[in-house]
Amino acid sequence: MTQEYNRTSSDSLLMQQDWPDQEPPCFTGSDFFSRKNIKNVLIYAPVGICILYHTGIYWANPACYAMTGHEYLSLEGKSAQTLFPTKKEFKRVYKIFITDIDRTGSAIVDSRLSRLDGTAFDCRLRACWLDPGDHSQGLLVTVSDITEIKSGQIRKNQTRKMEAIGVLAGGISHDFNNLLMAIQGHLSLIGVNADRPEKIREHIRQMNRLIEAAAQITGNLLGFAGGGKYQVEPLDINQVVDIALTVLQPGKENIAIEKKPAPNLYKVSGDRSQLEQVLLNLLVNASQAMVDGGTLTIETRNLTIKDTNFFHFDVAPGTYVEISIQDTGIGMDEAIQRKIFDPFFSTKSPKDMKGRGLGLSTVFGIVKNHGGFITVESKKDVGSLFRVALPGLAPGDAQRIEEESDAFDLMPKGGETVLIVDDENEVLEVGVSLLEALGYQALQARNGTECLDLVTKHPDKIALVILDLIMPIMDGKETFDRIRKLNPDIKILISSGVSMDEEIKMMLRDGCHDFLQKPFSMDKFSKVIRRILDRSA
Repeated sequence: MTQEYNRTSSDSLLMQQDWPDQEPPCFTGSDFFSRKNIKNVLIYAPVGICILYHTGIYWANPACYAMTGHEYLSLEGKSAQTLFPTKKEFKRVYKIFITDIDRTGSAIVDSRLSRLDGTAFDCRLRACWLDPGDHSQGLLVTVSDITEIKSGQIRKNQTRKMEAIGVLAGGISHDFNNLLMAIQGHLSLIGVNADRPEKIREHIRQMNRLIEAAAQITGNLLGFAGGGKYQVEPLDINQVVDIALTVLQPGKENIAIEKKPAPNLYKVSGDRSQLEQVLLNLLVNASQAMVDGGTLTIETRNLTIKDTNFFHFDVAPGTYVEISIQDTGIGMDEAIQRKIFDPFFSTKSPKDMKGRGLGLSTVFGIVKNHGGFITVESKKDVGSLFRVALPGLAPGDAQRIEEESDAFDLMPKGGETVLIVDDENEVLEVGVSLLEALGYQALQARNGTECLDLVTKHPDKIALVILDLIMPIMDGKETFDRIRKLNPDIKILISSGVSMDEEIKMMLRDGCHDFLQKPFSMDKFSKVIRRILDRSA
């Protein structure tokens, strides 16, 4: 017969006075399970214990009261919701209790409980039916305070995050320093070859490629921060290798580089920035392994895999593009080879963070996400050979990777008045120079307020506003909205260092005419401007 839930504290389930006064001095077998000993277990248990009848508290032991700060027996008859910070959290926990107990016989939920003084603590709740054969008897719930465990986990996770940030920052700074060194080298060589235009053009071409590589690294970081929004396109791996080698080569005079690109190499579908980082990381590691110099060989080839039984991991049969990177360095023993793809593993000193790149665990993840695989062969004091295999595209599936920029004479030009708005003086000066070189009348503003003043002053003169997004005083979004109110006929081009996000997409839907991410080439700049201005209103 089901009891009515109206018991008072004096009539509490476990405080009834019908427990035996004496028990045998030694509790063995069934004697141990006397009512007095069961009572002692419940009352003196070091974890909180509650009996819930429906959603009400039928009884709670002293440990539960001590955890929550309530006066002993004061919770009996109250809703269990009293112990939770919010009604929503209580409903979530109770729903899990009923669902999991019905399915598996018990439930475990991590939550937070409120104390009488308004504070809260992390806890782990375990629940089961008090009588599996009679659910009307209510739920038995144990409460464990896991605040210290949770704090330890948070500290551990924070330590791992800081280590990961250190690895990432070290790798990115290393990569950017290599890029800057290469750009500085080409600038110096332009001075040396001032009377040789063909050499200057080649240096400029290489510098443009290096700038694109730097932009792709920042794009990779933005994609990483945004949850993996990367650009996948058909790629010529030989071109990707060339970029990585261009970044690597400065300062490597004691290393001979042998490049063996395969002709008629299949294209691969991938993110250019990520794959450049993979190759650059492997190349840097290989060069650092050759402390006294040596030979670094990088080779590409088409590879067809029919029989996958030779691999000790899952490999799909098919056509691949393989990049092999071999060095004559210090090599690795088998124990190290088994660990090199583990997160945060490094053979380098923690002080030598700059050489750690994005880590071989990241390299492994990128290759795997591209549907490929990576293997390593190494021998101590002989060298190492890394092989990266990426799924190849059939010739009919591959598209032309990139178009060469038009020469200046072929770039589209104009004569309209263009207002460029940017808070960075260097960017503003370069933008004005580019516009004037293309034949446009250039106006400039350093913030949104100056921009609106010029739009008001020249309502019929300005044909296009090139607008930065992140600015002091008035940001790009507010400036855009006010320009549209002042003069809805003015065309607007957003130019920003951030990648396309929801705010930019919304501005494009609201009447902005295009988006151009920094950095960009003069050729691309000229084409986007002309495309907007030639577009019918």
